[in-house]
Amino acid sequence: MAIADRYLSDDEELVYVARQHWTLLAGEFVALLLIIGVVGTALFFMPWNEDWSLIAGGVVVAVGVVAALAFWFVPMLKWATTVYILTNRRLMMRDGIISKQGRDMPLTRVNDVSFNITLWERIMRYGTLSIQSASEQEGMVLQRVPRPQWFQSEIYRQVNAAQRPDYPTGPQG
Repeated sequence: MAIADRYLSDDEELVYVARQHWTLLAGEFVALLLIIGVVGTALFFMPWNEDWSLIAGGVVVAVGVVAALAFWFVPMLKWATTVYILTNRRLMMRDGIISKQGRDMPLTRVNDVSFNITLWERIMRYGTLSIQSASEQEGMVLQRVPRPQWFQSEIYRQVNAAQRPDYPTGPQG
């Protein structure tokens, strides 16, 4: 995946790349539909025979566009720029639209990987992964990860590979 390739060092192999689950965008899509509905209703019931109608219609549309940007477009950009990357050497999390944040955890430092999946998340096939590190820094929490149990086992496979040089590396599932 091109978005992950720029973060790899020369001796690293990409194993898995994930974005947050699409359900994160469901609420934003509903918000967009509500905004369109409210703006459409306001424009429909506006008395267009008044002198101020054209200006009021422009204001309603402008408020609708700003609301759509704030409640739909910005969250969609946040989703698009949040990526979880697993290589044969480290686990990475990158996010941010204008200002970027990143977190790397060498696989040799991973102590524990646990997951939490509610009933709804199980139905929708996503969950939260908590990765504990042997370093002094706090662990990583990856939220809304698709197929968290598979991702957990893949992290463990790569941790084993990083600790045993004879273990095969690379994608395995």
